[in-house]
Amino acid sequence: MVVEERDFTPKDGFVVYTGQKIYESQLEVALKLYQPLIGTVGFSLYALLRTMVQSDLHLSNRKMHSELFDLLGVGTQTFYEARCKLEAIGLLRTFEQSDELGKLVIYEIQEPQRPENFFADDLLRSLLLETVGERIFKELQAYFFFSPIEKKKAVETTKHFLEVFTVQPQTLNEGKNLLEPEQTGLPGNKSKQISNLDEDFLKQLIEHSFVDSKQVFDNYQRIAAANAVYGLDELVLVKLLEEAANVATNQVDFDLFWKLVHEKFSKQDSNPTLIVNSAADTPKKLTNKKQKIIKSEDQELLDASKAYAPAEFLQELKREKGSFVTGSERNIIEWVVQKNLFQADIINILIHYMIVDRSMATLNRAFFEAVIADWSQKKISTPEEAMLQVRNFNAPKKQNSAYVKTQRYTGNKKVVQKEKLPDWAKSEYVSEDKSVLSKEEQEKLKKRLSRFKKKID
Repeated sequence: MVVEERDFTPKDGFVVYTGQKIYESQLEVALKLYQPLIGTVGFSLYALLRTMVQSDLHLSNRKMHSELFDLLGVGTQTFYEARCKLEAIGLLRTFEQSDELGKLVIYEIQEPQRPENFFADDLLRSLLLETVGERIFKELQAYFFFSPIEKKKAVETTKHFLEVFTVQPQTLNEGKNLLEPEQTGLPGNKSKQISNLDEDFLKQLIEHSFVDSKQVFDNYQRIAAANAVYGLDELVLVKLLEEAANVATNQVDFDLFWKLVHEKFSKQDSNPTLIVNSAADTPKKLTNKKQKIIKSEDQELLDASKAYAPAEFLQELKREKGSFVTGSERNIIEWVVQKNLFQADIINILIHYMIVDRSMATLNRAFFEAVIADWSQKKISTPEEAMLQVRNFNAPKKQNSAYVKTQRYTGNKKVVQKEKLPDWAKSEYVSEDKSVLSKEEQEKLKKRLSRFKKKID
């Protein structure tokens, strides 16, 4: 990798910060899974910065980069390349500023992903496989994941928490009040925030169902993802869970569950009558969505992005173009939703940009992931901010384009592209060429122009 060194000197100051403590077990994950990708210098830099974290951070309490160079035994260019690898792989975020003490770089160390999440990430998994080869790749999988033991004949006698410990009710609130606001936003709750599931209602439905409630809520994130991606409500989800369950064991086969989710979505995608029903026949939820999106300009797009789940939103755009949602597009949307990076409306803004603004036939995964990574780095948190990013993308195109595109979200109305006629094709055009044509040549020219305009009309 060749990275051009920017305005960067050994005298520049730096401080190190992290939102949560990086434990030894996480450092082991970084060594086993990340070190082959970032190299020995990259891993050494990550481990060294981890030891320099300031719990009580003061920007004035800074050190010079020359100290890092000496401890690592590397020069400026080698250090900078290692730093870029850490940033690109997701282990480091870098911020720069200048003050009266000079230039300052703030390094924020990021936790490595859990092994199961690492191997589930298409980019990380593929890069690791390409780097170490199939044999070592399988050895690393075996190192982190153990084969389950046979427990069919065993009876679980594990005690529950309240069977052993006693906690006073007032202590629960006191303990919660002692937490800092940022400590209450645990990572495991992000999928619940992204999805629109009513967890209490879902629990009530599960309690009246035969499926194993403990297993279902152990896999809550997968159910929440189905809701967030495809807009399936609690009743539909429970029905699909029951269809995917083994009636003998009450256990849900979640691979079969996702297959049923895809089949249900595919049936909707192949049935355009869903969007042309009369008001009396149209489900209330869908009618409300249509009422929300019959507006104009930016507010129209914002309302549409909030009214639809990402797969539904893409489905509507593809229908407008006479197309359908492909399996690879479903996978892309499921991937980004399960990443828990953005709310559904922000994802919809990106989908609209690719399908409508850029006129892509399908969602290109490489392009999609590149924009997601860019927006994540820029901390895009609202659909309005996403639209500003799209405007920045489109600004150069609008200056050089001869097209005026309009997108109307009005049920079955098609996407209309109006092409600006060149001056020579207009009836009122007067040629600047002062040479005089014969009558016969003029008649031929009129016929050609007439045929051209008919084709455009």
